[in-house]
Amino acid sequence: MVGAGPVGLTLANELARHEVDFRIIDKAPHASTTSKALAIHARTLEVLQDMGMVETFIGHGVRVHTVNLYSQQKPLAKVDITEVDSPYNYILNVPQDVTEAILAENLATYGFEVERNCELQSFSQDEGGVEAHLQNPEGKLKVRAKYLVGTDGGHSTVRKRLGMPFEGDAYDEHFILADVHINWALAPNEMHLFLDKAGLFLFFPMKGKRYRIVASIPEETEGKLDIPYFQRLIEERKMPQAELYDAVWFSHFKIHHRKVPRYRDGHVFLAGDAAHVHSPMGGQGMNTGMQDAYNLGWKLALAVNDKADLLDSYHDEREPVGHDVVSFTDRMTNLATLKHPLATAVRDRVMPILAELDFFKSRMRNKMEEIDIDYADSGIIAEEITATLPASIRNPFYDGVPLGMRAPDGIVTECSNGKPHSLYELFRTTEHILLIFTFAYLNGEHTEQIRHCLDLVEMEYADMITPVIVSGRQKPEEAIEREDITYLDPRRSVHERYGVHKTSALFLIRPDKYVGFRSLPVNARALEIYLRGLYHS
Repeated sequence: MVGAGPVGLTLANELARHEVDFRIIDKAPHASTTSKALAIHARTLEVLQDMGMVETFIGHGVRVHTVNLYSQQKPLAKVDITEVDSPYNYILNVPQDVTEAILAENLATYGFEVERNCELQSFSQDEGGVEAHLQNPEGKLKVRAKYLVGTDGGHSTVRKRLGMPFEGDAYDEHFILADVHINWALAPNEMHLFLDKAGLFLFFPMKGKRYRIVASIPEETEGKLDIPYFQRLIEERKMPQAELYDAVWFSHFKIHHRKVPRYRDGHVFLAGDAAHVHSPMGGQGMNTGMQDAYNLGWKLALAVNDKADLLDSYHDEREPVGHDVVSFTDRMTNLATLKHPLATAVRDRVMPILAELDFFKSRMRNKMEEIDIDYADSGIIAEEITATLPASIRNPFYDGVPLGMRAPDGIVTECSNGKPHSLYELFRTTEHILLIFTFAYLNGEHTEQIRHCLDLVEMEYADMITPVIVSGRQKPEEAIEREDITYLDPRRSVHERYGVHKTSALFLIRPDKYVGFRSLPVNARALEIYLRGLYHS
């Protein structure tokens, strides 16, 4: 990996979890010391939970449950993050330097560290892999690797050496930021976004009365960035009265919206800002990049260990996500920076109406928190649904957890003692999860199909797939003899969440916790065909 920001470090941790050997380099002499990207959204927190780091992150962050939007200093809309369908129903604001430090410390527990002061000079690739030429303080060195991943940001050397286009443009606005402490009357653990004809003014809470302020200004009016400058800007734009003090960091920047046409070129991959950059509206950038790494990590592990070659699906699945994020943040930015009085008046009239519609609120929350990402068009997912089942059984299944969506959480209990477990706790593994739903009253044919699935996994995919069985109020009457992996769903809430009603069902959940295969009812032969079409036993 070239680049040791949040994306490179996420990928490094994933490869370490999967026991893949690698090296990660960065040309900077030391880790980042500034806060940069702040927001960690619900889906990324789920990723960090799977990686075993979420509690550490929570301990270093501020939970934000509400995003407030104002226009001309008047309330325009409010986004309530608590209604997001996730165990982490909030935005966690953590300074990027802290994020990188946590990821690096976790990586060290696997015995890996970043090679700093080490720069990629050039590389070439052939059928067998990549030959990279590096420069470090000791001199030049040549490295041979199976794959190379560019996680080296918007000015990516890897992308440039590939000759990969980076299509898009820059916004007209010029932005300034400050990390300062604020005394004011506004809610301390909420985000506040002010839209004004003079420009944007955004406030993001951090720990200890510290805030990230981002403001757009005409470039020609930029003065010295200090507390008096920001204090004057707040007063000129009639922001809520605020006292700024104890500044930590000032900076200025331009923002772009650009992306590459391909995330893969032979043995070389691009992830994060190396593949897509966009407006910071919504705080999507770091999250999207870390999820790029989460998608790519398990596929690289399978390829390195000759278990499967799913690497083309990285571009197929993540490029549409990057395209959507660029488009979504572009629309948000254009809407927020409207200057024409008529356009502004229309926005300010329509937005409060939309903000009260449940559909709109849900869509905005889910998109911002990135839990609506799906890989429904991926070429490596499949399903088998018996057409003769009555609609009362099929329709809830279609509406439950669609193919290519992330697997949701839920609470199940152990058969023997009723001890509760979250599904995400059971899913915390680098393997696939074979999630089988059943009921105690189902006939022998369902039990036989479940046994065939378990036998298939045990005999051919034991090192790749972990089975989990979820029954209803009672364990299946027909002995499956796997009480160690059988859990109960007494209220059938998990069955309902997954759309399983009056029959058995099967979900094969990938290591990145998206549904790769499902069948209604359990169909062992369909599962076998799917597995043998993609994976090497």
